[in-house]
Amino acid sequence: MTEAPAGCEPPITPERTFALVVGIESYEIGGFDLSGPARDATRFADWLTGTAGVPQANVRLLLSPLARNANGVTADPATQKCVEDALLKDLPQRDGDLLWIYWAGHGFLDRAHQLLLPYSDATAAHTTHLNLTSALRMWQSTTVGGARFRRVAAIADACRIDSRWKGGCLGFGAVEYPVGQPVTARRQFVLYAARPGEAAGNRAELEAGQFTDTLLKRLDRLTVAEAVRDLVDIARAVQGDFATMKADGRAWQEPTFEIATGWDEAPLYGGGWTDGSGASGARVLDQLAWTELGELLRNFTKAPPYTYEAYRWAFEVAGSAPPAGHRLPSAQLTEIARDLNNRQGASSGVPLVLPFVQHLASRSPRSDWAESATAWVERTRARLNADPLPPPPRAATEPPALHIRLTPEGEDEYWLQLWLYQDAFENVGDYDRPMDLAAVRTTLCHHLLARPGSAMPQRIEFHVPYELLEEPFESWELPVGRRNRITSLGCRYEVVLRCPDERQGLAEEPWRTKWQWYETHGGRHPEAVHEVCDTDVSGELADVLQLGEPPVCVLADVTEHLVPDALDAVLDSGIPIAVWRRPSPATTEPLRNALEADSLDVAELPKKLKHLRVRRRPLALLWDNPGQVPARRSLSS
Repeated sequence: MTEAPAGCEPPITPERTFALVVGIESYEIGGFDLSGPARDATRFADWLTGTAGVPQANVRLLLSPLARNANGVTADPATQKCVEDALLKDLPQRDGDLLWIYWAGHGFLDRAHQLLLPYSDATAAHTTHLNLTSALRMWQSTTVGGARFRRVAAIADACRIDSRWKGGCLGFGAVEYPVGQPVTARRQFVLYAARPGEAAGNRAELEAGQFTDTLLKRLDRLTVAEAVRDLVDIARAVQGDFATMKADGRAWQEPTFEIATGWDEAPLYGGGWTDGSGASGARVLDQLAWTELGELLRNFTKAPPYTYEAYRWAFEVAGSAPPAGHRLPSAQLTEIARDLNNRQGASSGVPLVLPFVQHLASRSPRSDWAESATAWVERTRARLNADPLPPPPRAATEPPALHIRLTPEGEDEYWLQLWLYQDAFENVGDYDRPMDLAAVRTTLCHHLLARPGSAMPQRIEFHVPYELLEEPFESWELPVGRRNRITSLGCRYEVVLRCPDERQGLAEEPWRTKWQWYETHGGRHPEAVHEVCDTDVSGELADVLQLGEPPVCVLADVTEHLVPDALDAVLDSGIPIAVWRRPSPATTEPLRNALEADSLDVAELPKKLKHLRVRRRPLALLWDNPGQVPARRSLSS
């Protein structure tokens, strides 16, 4: 453990330490009860008032146990009034140096990734809650006056799952607390039981939270001054304990921590927790590296494709989880590099900027820039004596795809052209006379049967005129199975529709721009998908969809007669990807539920829709990549 150096700030004393300790097992929401949090909170309070030496009068203990777990401990209930009176009114007026906030119970993340902790008197319709993220911002501002509470340590033994859990059955309203000017001398440490998206586990045999149980073993026999001084080391030890338990199947969650959360809500993992301790050991770029990197990135006006993938990989190399939200901190490469330089993973041996640039170099189409970037990474790594980097992951190999272009000729006939695509287009079929859709179906059947083994496509892309978007190609039944058994095309192949000929006039530029944004930011970005319902379909919908680079995908959850209007808006606004329902006698399921939209990765849509079609959910997918359009060829001899 790290020794506090001489000459630093006065040590934290038990008498100037205060705490809010909350454990909630019993909620007014049906089927919401837990067993264990009240016991966990009591044990944490016992450590504070025991070995840590904090006076009992300084600890606000709020418990809402299940009836069978009531243990005779005297405590007020963890209702909205009791919690807010303690945390927002009473404790800010106390004269202390350190505030502990401990919470055990349910936890949820809202769209802004703020941690919402329901009170015991929360109901499903009105889910009153503590917004811990906002409360911590308040505590780091002049709202808590004077020189009080130079340290705040928050511990959340709670899940961090989406607040729209179970289809949004909980009624979380917006909760924000008054925030003054930032107090930079006041430092915060937040330790979470799980990463974003994860549930926090219980030890069934103890009816206790696995996280709290592990943490208390590390806090055992420590005074409050020792615990504060060594909090970072304790958190890392807990992470190590969970890594061991996860490896042998005894745990699934991964605790994470943030130090000195910045005013832009970015966790500065390299920030100091105790004065005088200096940096946490993370390597950062020196001035020479920044000068050379600035020159290297000078000609990039925006982030190139795969930037978010490179950003995530930097954290993987450092053995850490990327920030929640699946988004880049900026659209500019230099600002992304600055963000990475302010962060630290579990391994302090590599500045996060190095793997980021290494990944960008591996995907760059400019060989001269890639060579310069790779040389900068290796030169900087050697000078800083940083750990060697693993090779970046290779770009995923695209499966072979059969492209089918249907060009109208007369009323009901089409010229048919076929290409196979895998890294490049290969023409595999030009037909000398137009044909109707029945003949197209027969020709496709013969073509698929004639290309066995590795030449078989995994995806079929129909390039069609606008009026054929209503044709359910994915439901075409072909005798291509064993012994000519009939097979539905969309159950054996990823079937997508293309409409590049409709990308004309003002619709072409946003089409290309939106796809470039998708390649750069990835399909998990919270703004990638836009849901459209009946009430959204109007003459202004296209204008709304084209306003920015995102969204790139529309889920058109509209009734059948509004599908053409929704698709008009998609094409007019340049949206390259869209999903809509085909007419079906089956009971309709909201697209959000069918696609599990809260965790949707747009890149997985072709595969996901194939699986849904096997389960008899008839969905159509427009997947219009402007970078993969075969060149025009003569249609007749």
